[in-house]
Parts: sequence; structure tokens; C-alpha cells
Amino acid sequence: MEQKYRLNRLETTRMIGPMVDQHWKELRTAKERGEKVAWCSGPLFIFPYAMGMKCHFMAGYSAYCAGRGAGDQVLEVAEAEGELRETCSYHRMHMGMAAAIKKGIPIKEEVILPLPDLLIIGRLCPEMSHYAEALYRQMGIRVVGIDSPPPRRAEDVLPLEKYFENQIKEVLIPTMEEVCGKPFDYDRMSEILRILKETALLRNECWEYFKCKPSPWTLWDYGVSIAPVFYLMGKPEGIPYYQRLKEELAERAKNKIGAILPEEKYRIYWDGWLPWAFLGKFIRKFVPYGAVPLVGKYPWEFFPHPETIDPEDPLGTFVKQVYSNGGLARANAPEMSLPLLEKWIDEYSLDGLVMFSSKTCRMWNLGHPDIIKRIERSKGIPGVVIEGDMVDSQMISESQIETRLQALFEMIEARRS
Repeated sequence: MEQKYRLNRLETTRMIGPMVDQHWKELRTAKERGEKVAWCSGPLFIFPYAMGMKCHFMAGYSAYCAGRGAGDQVLEVAEAEGELRETCSYHRMHMGMAAAIKKGIPIKEEVILPLPDLLIIGRLCPEMSHYAEALYRQMGIRVVGIDSPPPRRAEDVLPLEKYFENQIKEVLIPTMEEVCGKPFDYDRMSEILRILKETALLRNECWEYFKCKPSPWTLWDYGVSIAPVFYLMGKPEGIPYYQRLKEELAERAKNKIGAILPEEKYRIYWDGWLPWAFLGKFIRKFVPYGAVPLVGKYPWEFFPHPETIDPEDPLGTFVKQVYSNGGLARANAPEMSLPLLEKWIDEYSLDGLVMFSSKTCRMWNLGHPDIIKRIERSKGIPGVVIEGDMVDSQMISESQIETRLQALFEMIEARRS
């Protein structure tokens, strides 16, 4: 008789929705209270938080917009305004929203944001510059751009780290002081980092439960649990969330209760963006096979080593979290991330790889076929590439997801026999 599998959802993650809604509500109404607003791409949102600005995170807004069922609506506005479908869907989401504001085009009210007093670009890729330039030209939004180029070799890390830090000191902070009309608040940044450290340490303790067999949670659970780190950064509410999450995971682990019932069959590594608008669609493809996605660089790469955070050196410690302490800027270089993946395969007993290749974000796809070949040679486990997008439904093919996953599980079975 064929085994039937089902997803066993965590109770704690149900707390995330109200947290996220409150964050965006506060941002939408900030100008009514006379507060300054920033938009931010890349990892720099801690700086407007330190200055008391309400701030959005580019990828976070796009995920929220799509999750509220407005993604395709806003993307259609962008395309009607001449934005090319092949460009970054996060970029297009913002251009569509800005065009809707400028021209009075009706879109869901809950996804309309106030235009910012400052747009901060932490440039990890060229698209961020294009997005900033377009918003400056079309909406007159002030922009400050900070480069955070990914290193390709270990010896690149420290020079790039210094370059990144100098830009923050010489460009970002003076600009923010000018916009806000006050000195930069290093004390508040230190306070944010103290809370972030405690929150992220708990988050890392939760991550360790991926080693359990069966795994009590999925990478999707871990992904949505990023909200207390991003949206609540510097707010103490994130700490009890992770404490409660850890308790639920510990209880499941003690009783050998998995995220997939009645048992997990395949333990899968996921590389690349999470498909935020389609998490349910993807997990419904995994579950019938008893497969659980349970480890991935994203969003692990945000503050992965919080034990190294020193709140007494706010700027220096933040820069190190991005570079030398193994954060966002390092995780996307295949040469630098491969050793970590090989280590994870052993630590988390992984059976296969899914490389999620975004059709509109080339940078996050670097080296996928080469990584699969390398891992097949070194670890003997197979992998597949699934193409799609984080928020654009026209770039998602259910049949491709199904056939690629089926091929992966067949390869795993062949190697087991």
C-alpha cells in the first residue's frame, strides 16, 4: 500500500503573521505621525532603525506584497509602465507600486507604502543601482548607494570589509544625519545589536534541530521566522518568539515528531531564494514524497555567527557580520560556500540538492550546475535545478517543479539501492 504523507505545521510560526502585519502598518502610517521613512535594499536597514526611521527591506516588501495576493497586480502595473519582465521582480514590484501612487492606479491599499525620505542601496548586484536610479528619476527620491561586493576568494574578504566600512562612515552616516537633522545614534545601534545578538543566538539554537531525525521543522518554517530578526530588529518581542519556537522544537525532537508525518523519507538542501509567494505551492510538491527541505544558505546567511557580535563596537561588528564573520556578502560565491555545503551534507544527513534558479536574479544562481557536479563527485548525492521566481507567478511552472523533484527522488532511490 502506498504511503500517504502530510505536513505537520508548527504552532509557533502562526505568530508571525500579526508581527509582519504590525510592521507594515507602522510603516504605512509613519508619515501621519511625522516620522521619517527609509526604503532599503541589502543589509543596511539597521542604520535607519538606529535613527528612529521607519524602514522597509526591499525583499521583505516584495514577499509581503505577493503574500497578500497583490504581487501579480503590482507587477502588471510595472509592465504597463515599460518595465521588462526579465529584470529583477523585486525591482519591478517597487516600480509598479511607485507608478500606482504617482498615477493613481488602484492597487490593494495595504501594499501601498509612503514614498521614502531616503532610499538606501546596499549594492550586491547591478539591479539595485537600476532600481535606485529609476526611482530617483521618476519620483525624485533621494538615494545613497553603498557597494558591498561579494568576495571571490578568502584573501578578498578583509580589503572589501574595509571598503564597505569606509563607505558607511564617509557616505551613509553623514547622509542620514543630514536627512534626519541630528547626529547618528550609535547608542541606539548598540542597543539594537544587543537585542539582535540574543535573538539570533536563540535562532541558531533552533537551527540545530535540523540535525534531528526526523526533522521537527522545515526550511520554510525557518524562513518565515526571519521576521523577528528583520522586522523586529532592536525590539525585544523577537526574543520570546524564538524561546517559544525552541520549546516547541525541543518537545517535537524529544518525542520524535517530524515536520512530515508519519515519517520523513528524503532530507533536502535548498539553495537560492525562498519562493516567498509560492511556499505553499512548493511544499505541496515535496510532501507527497515524504521530502523535507531543511537546510539552505538563505536566510541563514543573515547574522549566522551572532556570538561574535560586540554591541560596544556597533559599526565594526556590523561590518564583520557582513564579511569576515561569514554573512551575506560571502555566501553567494561558489568557491567560498562549497566547503560549508559539504560540511552541512554530513552534519544534517542530506540526501539531495535543489538549486532554485531565479529567472530574474542571476546573482543568486551563481555556479548551480557546477556545485551539483562537485557535490556528486565529493559526496555522491544528486541535485537538480528548478527555475522560477520569488514573486512572479508567470515564471512558475508546476509541471517543471513536479518533474524535477520526481527525477531527484528517483536518483536518490537509485543510489540507495
